[in-house]
Amino acid sequence: MDSDGGLERLQKRLRAFHASYEAPQSSDSVKRRSVRQSLGAVIDFLMAQPNGCAADSALLVKLGETLSDAESGNRTSWLSNKPAHRPPPVPKNLKRRQAWAAAHMEQLMRRGLSREEAARKVFREIPRNSSLLGTKESASWRTVARWRDEISASPRNSLERRSFEAALRQKEFDFSE
Repeated sequence: MDSDGGLERLQKRLRAFHASYEAPQSSDSVKRRSVRQSLGAVIDFLMAQPNGCAADSALLVKLGETLSDAESGNRTSWLSNKPAHRPPPVPKNLKRRQAWAAAHMEQLMRRGLSREEAARKVFREIPRNSSLLGTKESASWRTVARWRDEISASPRNSLERRSFEAALRQKEFDFSE
């Protein structure tokens, strides 16, 4: 397809959709249809390009689907003004210290303690006022065990895993701040 001809056709289609959108008597449904048709025209144009691929227009397709969902009353998280319900990322210094605690737990398990016993021992060694534990109400030996599980499953080149591997070679652990 000639890209100049394709671009001219896209411009012509978008002008027509824009005219119906801006018409003085346009209802909300006409405006929504114009937006969807404009988005569809851009997607068609991208898909018709000789070096184009589906990935180029995938986000626009997702946007179209999301707009359609929103129009039919379904909530969509990424169009919402509300912040995502994800907790903020854990600071790197805390991740490193969590890796140390997990490594200490691993060492204790290698010496014969059960998973729970090792996690309980490490948990007792962490000062109660430590920022390492985050919210004190929910912190328990399970918190330490979860750190070990997460770090064991993390990629080998991650900060936590590298800190964990390095800490396994330590003989003593100090969790004070």
